[in-house]
Amino acid sequence: MEVFIPEIINGALKHFPSRYELVRVAAIRANSLFKGDKPLVSGSVASRHKNTVVSLIEIKEGLWKKK
Repeated sequence: MEVFIPEIINGALKHFPSRYELVRVAAIRANSLFKGDKPLVSGSVASRHKNTVVSLIEIKEGLWKKK
């Protein structure tokens, strides 16, 4: 999967009303990935990208929602 960050961000913004909320939620998810949570995307995507990008991809695909 090739990553194009603006496309990922625009896709993830469909789930949140503002960029600020998206950043806050993505940071929470990236931190949980850093602490050891398993990624919800395929292993090949997760292994090639940093936690911040993985969290945005998960949000864009609707795999992770704000708790």
